[in-house]
Amino acid sequence: MTTPEASFVLPDSSSTSAAQPPTLSVPQIVTIQTDNSALPTGVILNETNYALWSQLMEIRIATRGKLGYLTGSISMPAESAPTFDAWTTENLRVKGWLIDSMSPELMGRFIRLRTAKEIWAAVRKVFYDGSDESQVYELNRKAFTLKQNGQPVSKYYSMLQSLFQELDHRDPPSMVCTADTDTYKKKKLDRLQVHIFLSGLDPEFDQVRSEILRKEPKLDLNQSFAYVRRDAQQRPNFTGAAASLDATVMVAQRS
Repeated sequence: MTTPEASFVLPDSSSTSAAQPPTLSVPQIVTIQTDNSALPTGVILNETNYALWSQLMEIRIATRGKLGYLTGSISMPAESAPTFDAWTTENLRVKGWLIDSMSPELMGRFIRLRTAKEIWAAVRKVFYDGSDESQVYELNRKAFTLKQNGQPVSKYYSMLQSLFQELDHRDPPSMVCTADTDTYKKKKLDRLQVHIFLSGLDPEFDQVRSEILRKEPKLDLNQSFAYVRRDAQQRPNFTGAAASLDATVMVAQRS
């Protein structure tokens, strides 16, 4: 008896693929993060600290990508525009940051203004007097009369630098050519600031003062401070307290 041969049927590839369940594409989920947190400034606006407050607020708001709401570069769209609601939300957020950083006495003056840009401009108009001559005179007077008076060199230098930076902000050189401005800053203003710094040092630094004035090429303000600081560190009455201020001073120089 002959055994029948087994018959094998290969499955059709099309039927196999058809039998497989279809692969479902998973939609990509995009998460948009919105910064709804408060805006810590560390400084509350009052009648006397606008210069510091405005610089801190500008830094904080710019790092959150909202500076255009202060400058007006992100302008208010028409109320019928699809972006109006989103713009209103962001504007109110920035407006809230500004109001929350004011003293209670000042909040009422500005809270009813509609946009953050209007508040920013109104505060500037009230408190910033630009290059008002009396303010520039007062800063120059303080710089010329400031003395070390036994303080650590670092502390005296830091106080003087603060005055110089405020003067640069309020009364910058009015020159059209950048090269001319750089030359003025390097050769004239730097030398003046060095002379002011040296004139305010205590008598114990008379020798090092003379050495700096004889230096060629001339030392700038930072180099002069470093020269005096090295001399102070070699003195027996130099304390660690004076040295601890140096890091703060150097950070201020880079800002």
